[in-house]
Amino acid sequence: MPIPIREKIIAALTTRLSGLSAFNGTTAQRSNSELDIDDLPAISLWDGSDAAVEQQRYGQMSVTTQVGVETVHQADADYTQWSTQANTILAELIAAATGGDRTLGDLADDVRYGGTTIYYPEPGSDIIGVDIVLEIRWRHDLGDPYTNSMS
Repeated sequence: MPIPIREKIIAALTTRLSGLSAFNGTTAQRSNSELDIDDLPAISLWDGSDAAVEQQRYGQMSVTTQVGVETVHQADADYTQWSTQANTILAELIAAATGGDRTLGDLADDVRYGGTTIYYPEPGSDIIGVDIVLEIRWRHDLGDPYTNSMS
């Protein structure tokens, strides 16, 4: 059975976000809600809604898929460094996801940074989270999500 373009895009993005230095070379996971806090840092991608779907000329559909990237880290022992730590992680995520080839090997038109949420440790916790939303714009032939209209 052929692999849908959307799946190929998520797989390519997962590969791209694996091995980052802010994550000690950790492999990115998919849809993992049970991250082991004894094995931090961790990164998990969640393919979400298709935020915009439009029929284009020449029998093409243009789709913008939102992908959530959730990360969990051991917070710095010095609370005055938490903001710096979070911003460093955020910058590496944005650079890795949107720098270089934003077509993910001609699978997409563009990968765009769509926003972030930073979770600072609550009292008694030493976990910090940095989540981002990526918006991937891609195309497929009308009625055929297996055929990339960019090809």
